[in-house]
Amino acid sequence: MPEAPRDDTQPSCSECHHVQLKVHAITFTAKDMLVKDNKHNRPLHYTGYIGSTCIERVPVDPGSALSIIPKRLLYFLGIPRYQLSATTTMIYDFNAGSSHPLGKIRLRCRIGNLKSEVTCYVINANTSYNLLLGRHWIHTNWIVPSTLHQCFKYVEDDTTVQMVFAEKQPFKGVENYFTDTLLYQEIGKTSKEPSPDNDDSGNQEDSESEGDMSATLVGEPIIAWFNNPQCNNPSEDDDE
Repeated sequence: MPEAPRDDTQPSCSECHHVQLKVHAITFTAKDMLVKDNKHNRPLHYTGYIGSTCIERVPVDPGSALSIIPKRLLYFLGIPRYQLSATTTMIYDFNAGSSHPLGKIRLRCRIGNLKSEVTCYVINANTSYNLLLGRHWIHTNWIVPSTLHQCFKYVEDDTTVQMVFAEKQPFKGVENYFTDTLLYQEIGKTSKEPSPDNDDSGNQEDSESEGDMSATLVGEPIIAWFNNPQCNNPSEDDDE
């Protein structure tokens, strides 16, 4: 029987072995759940650091191809506009509208014990977040996020799987006017269980609770949350 032609573009055995060592079997169990049931619709919000500055409300979002910061955070960090690099990248929102970022910049950040660099695209928008970490950052750091379990896991030093839990209540005080706070209402207050007598034909009215989504956003978000005293004293020294 003739030998099958070899595709030189395929990785060698040593390369395959390296990939197998890098990609550990990352699994999630019921013990990993921050919220003890599945009746929530929470994203993953974290508190992290850019350099030595504590930044609250940092979502890890696999639905975003880019990592994004609003212009107000750039000013808060004391980064002048001229330090931004030009970019031709366009940002598209959920309804296919597009906008051009003001520029991009590479920042050093830390979430839990995970230290990394991230390229952020700066936008002039009224956002409920202060730094959004997208898919490129997620994949670069071998991260597997789970919104159900409210945590993400990653491989540290090619050997150990680490887990970082999200914030239970990322919105506090004056920040509660954001509509995203509705996702953090106590479980069970607004949900309604379907009647056991209902026929499960798949054609019933959607009983999923959406909460009161009539809240409005007014004005530019206040940046008072950066003055959290816990954030001003990092738990470990940054060597960045």
